[in-house]
Amino acid sequence: MTQAPEQIDAVVIGRNEGERLATCLRALRGQVRRVIYVDSGSTDGSVMLARGLGAEVVALDMARPFTAARARNAGLAALSGDPPRFVQVLDGDCELVPGWIARALAAFA
Repeated sequence: MTQAPEQIDAVVIGRNEGERLATCLRALRGQVRRVIYVDSGSTDGSVMLARGLGAEVVALDMARPFTAARARNAGLAALSGDPPRFVQVLDGDCELVPGWIARALAAFA
């Protein structure tokens, strides 16, 4: 497995993504330093799944309406204590293409 770049973290958002979330989180392994999963009220075990796969979990307050923007902002806020240079944001039903991070960082350089 390739060493995770120290300059990039990931924020993944979702609700009741199930196996799609597992696929998403596994695809990030070795490509990013840290993964924040922001959950919007899942009832399918997504929170436990994410923790089991090493993600830090932020559970949105259910008293306020959920939006994708609110979830992304919560994830970015969770990174503020130890901010990376770059952040890859993904929806929990998406799978990162192998090598994408390395190619993106090379293009930024």
